[in-house]
Formats: sequence, structure tokens, C-alpha cells
Amino acid sequence: MILGVITTANAQIEKNELKMPPNLEEMVATKLKNEPVEEFYRHGIKNKEQLENLQLGRAIRDYVINVDNDTLTPQGWRVPVMYEGKALFLAYVTERGANFGFPKMGEDIHHYEREDLMGIVTVRDIPWEYYYIRRENKDVFVQVFDPAARQYFKNEYSLSELIGLRNRVLELRDAHPKERRQEIPEIYGTNQVNEDDIFDTNFPQKHELKMTPEITEMLASTFKYRSVQSLSAYGITNRAQLENLQFGKPIPAYRIDIENENLVFTGAWIVPMMSNGEPLFTADVMEWSKGEYRCSGAGGVALAEILRNYEYKDLIIGYLSGYPSEKSYLIIRKEQKDIFVYVSTIKTHESFNEYTFSEIINSLKK
Repeated sequence: MILGVITTANAQIEKNELKMPPNLEEMVATKLKNEPVEEFYRHGIKNKEQLENLQLGRAIRDYVINVDNDTLTPQGWRVPVMYEGKALFLAYVTERGANFGFPKMGEDIHHYEREDLMGIVTVRDIPWEYYYIRRENKDVFVQVFDPAARQYFKNEYSLSELIGLRNRVLELRDAHPKERRQEIPEIYGTNQVNEDDIFDTNFPQKHELKMTPEITEMLASTFKYRSVQSLSAYGITNRAQLENLQFGKPIPAYRIDIENENLVFTGAWIVPMMSNGEPLFTADVMEWSKGEYRCSGAGGVALAEILRNYEYKDLIIGYLSGYPSEKSYLIIRKEQKDIFVYVSTIKTHESFNEYTFSEIINSLKK
């Protein structure tokens, strides 16, 4: 589909260019009809009858900002797949085919049914998505989720402002570490630890995920109905392991805010997926909106092996991701102290060495 010339000042996509072609609708409908129902268990489909009564919601154009000429480039479509008025999952559609997956923008597309919605824009090197709307004949880009305020649809930008933000992120790649530390919170936002969560150090301890029946059902349907072959890389060797998956204690994930020398909760938890009492792999769970959770990924075979072999696994209260360093740590509480335990997917003499938070901060500042 040819969209015509798009300027950096004003994208001006025509509304009549935003309707998915009938041949692509037919392709999605045919694929839904021909896929085995088991492929959709993780999306809430329970039987063949439900599968046959799915409907396609409003197709939304999917764009990226072209890094070569700073224009909006169409990548395909996102189409909510509906059952009884509720969007269960998304179809990601291009001329080459269709794939199905969970909505990844906090609120489902059908919660933002506005006539001025022109598309969804992904900006390379900025980890957030933006709704592209037309307001008073001007193009506005609404940030879907603001990590600083933990609110949806809060910040608005022009296309040139988004390009400037992206360019600043690229500049900071080669900047002095101190300059990066000062600007990255402004770009990516922070979710500072509440003072009520402080124990006797600067570390949080109330970011707990209660494994409700809804969350356990979500995780169960995500993995238990997949083929053994598709999960073989996760240590699954037979159907019995899939049918008897258990869930370990969720581990909250953090990153470091060097400027304030504090931990920042990422809004995600790592859930060990267990069989016979041993973790096989891990799944990532994120809170997309208040009280609504999504499984945002799986893998973590190496981390699962670490959890199997770590002596003090019962003391784990958090996981510190590699950013802004290349090292990752388990956070444990031992003898009323918070300790950071270096973990590596490669077995070295450093594995399971213990550090204080100040030691990590000092090493990063160097």
C-alpha cells in the first residue's frame, strides 16, 4: 500500500488509507479457521465452537519511524480478535502472513476506540509505543504508558519531538556515563521505591505478586497446551511435565537508578516454572494496567539452572537485571541484611559472590 510522501513535520496519513484490504482480512480469517484449537488455549479459547465464532475488531495500522529519512513507514496491521465483544488476542498482519499474540500496549486496542486513531507507532531504541491520532488536523503521538507516573495515555508528542527523543537516546550511547545517568531517567522514566517499602536499607520489599487463580490460569494456559517440541529448549521432554507444571515464588525485578543510588522496580516479576519441585525455566509477568497481568515472555533456562543450584534460594527477595552494568544479581535477605549475589550463565569462580549495594554502585561509578 502506497502512503505517499510523509514529512517529518506532519505525517498526514489519509484516513481512507487506513482500512485493511479485504484479501488480508480473508487471510486472517482463514488462518484462524484452520489452526488447531489447542494453539489458542493460552488466549482464552476453550473449544472449537468459540474458535469458529471469533470476530475481527478494528484493524489498526502499525508504523515505525524510518531511521534513514525520519518518515513513518507502515509495517502491517494489528487486529484485535474478539469473542462476545472482548478482545482476547491480537493478530499481527502483513502481506507475508499473520501471527497471533497477546496485546502488548497496556490497554487493549478496543479500549481506545476513537475516530481520530490513525495507527500505532514503534520508535526504535525507545521502549514505548505511541498512539498516532489526528487532532484538529494535526498529528499527535500519545505515549501509551508513562513509566514515571505509571499511567496510560498521558504524554503527547509531535513527530519531530519523537525523532528528537530517539536521536538523544542514540547520542547517549557514546556519552560519558555520568551524562547518561542524568538523562536516562528523563527519557525512560523511573518508578522510585516508596518510603513505606524501606526495610533498614535502600531496598524495597513489598513488591510482591500474589498468585491469584487468574494469574495461575494465564500461565497454565500459556504453556500447558503448547507442544512438547516447541518447549523442548526449556527442558520439557514429555507431555507429563507440561500437564504438571507448578509455579515457584514470583521474584520482583529491579534496575539501578545510579543518580539517586536506589533500586527501581520494573513492574515485572520472574516466575519459576517448576516440575517435580525443580525449576525448568522462568516466565515473565507484568502488570499492564491496575489489576490486569500479562505473561510477557518466557525462557530463563539459565536462570532456572542457577535457582536449582543456589544454596540460599529460599532467601531471594528480588532480581537485579544487568542494566546499567553487564552483570546480574539475585537479591537475598540474610541475617537482616540485603545482599547482592552475582549470578552468571557461565560457571566461573565469581558465581555466587556476595556484594553490598554500595559496592555495586561504586563499581558502576568507576
